Amino acid sequence: MTNGIHPGFSVRYFQQKEDFDNDGRPVVAVVVALWSPELSYVTAQFIHDLTMQAVNTIREQGGRPLVIDSSAPTLQERGTSWQDNVDAFVFLGGADVHPGFYSDVDLAQEIPWIDAKADKFCLDSINRAVEEDRPLLGICRGSQLLNVSQGGTLVEHIDGHRVDLGDGNMGFMDEKVELVPESKIAKILGDAGTIGVRSSHHQTVDTPGDSMTVTAYAHDNSIEAIEHTGKQWVIGLQWHPEEASANEEHRRKIFGSLITQAKQQAVKRAFQEPALQQ
Repeated sequence: MTNGIHPGFSVRYFQQKEDFDNDGRPVVAVVVALWSPELSYVTAQFIHDLTMQAVNTIREQGGRPLVIDSSAPTLQERGTSWQDNVDAFVFLGGADVHPGFYSDVDLAQEIPWIDAKADKFCLDSINRAVEEDRPLLGICRGSQLLNVSQGGTLVEHIDGHRVDLGDGNMGFMDEKVELVPESKIAKILGDAGTIGVRSSHHQTVDTPGDSMTVTAYAHDNSIEAIEHTGKQWVIGLQWHPEEASANEEHRRKIFGSLITQAKQQAVKRAFQEPALQQ
């Protein structure tokens, strides 16, 4: 998909032929909007790079990435049928979530850089994945969508968590995050306590949704991670473990834990559902 501002990217940039080999590896959907209104070249390249890092890490950890473009109209029309044979999900970053999904703002109101149809597609997908207790990792926007899907709200603007590159483009910054002891993310990272992360956001979770609990805080006490208390592995991270300069060990541990859960889901699916078709 393209517009007049940037050339856009197709899912073909990210997929490899072996991703469609039905060889027993779990299928991990990587959900990302490859287009949004007013998307610039700089932001489009960021999305490309983050998506590429995510799919490569999934392969390295033993999964089969399946890139899903939530901005594609033909896919939006399919609802959630595409995820019948998916074992786990990663919802990546991108544009803000339309406030109409968590406040009294009219959903029909057009807001720059926001695609409400892509938001609804993601929210419907997350709701189904959570209901079916499939492993799910939400990153940045993905964490916000996870919270909104469960009835939570967002802080619409917060300063101090991204670098302003000018012309509406934002970059990454280093910051410290305090993990809540005994939380899933703390255990995954070895009960590390305070960790260094890469961030680039101006929104975050405000009121946690139903069964969502806070598992990490930033220096200003803003929420940096959430998890679902009633599901096996449903985690939202406000920071970007998939960013190129992020801690590689943390990235491997987070995605590795997700793939471990996905493998268990794949075993269950093998007895319940037909194999993924290309």
